[in-house]
Amino acid sequence: MKASDLVASWTTRDNKRLTSKQFSLRLPVHIAARISALGEMFPGKTRTDIMADLLDSALEELEKSFGHCYSENNIEEIEGVIYCPDTGTFGKYAKLANKYFEDLEKELGNENPGFLLPTCKTRRIEPKI
Repeated sequence: MKASDLVASWTTRDNKRLTSKQFSLRLPVHIAARISALGEMFPGKTRTDIMADLLDSALEELEKSFGHCYSENNIEEIEGVIYCPDTGTFGKYAKLANKYFEDLEKELGNENPGFLLPTCKTRRIEPKI
């Protein structure tokens, strides 16, 4: 979700699933004050909702900045098309994020969670003629 879309989403109700474990953190005073201000402006949202949405927005922006690296040493063929998996920062991040997503989903009782992120971004290799 883009940061510019947060205010609109905070005026509606959502049913996000939460992890079974709590993540605790201490915040710098200037950030805590800003989150408290948002909580007062949007009383239907908890601090957890606000912080989760802000983190989600920041993570999406960070993911866009990750580099991609395509290794032709590890090519694969899918339905007659040859692909190179992403072995760059995004590819490594996606593998780790999916591992943790699977663990967290299984804790919530979902035995087949699928993927959070594409397992690897791929680049199609055009056949050489």
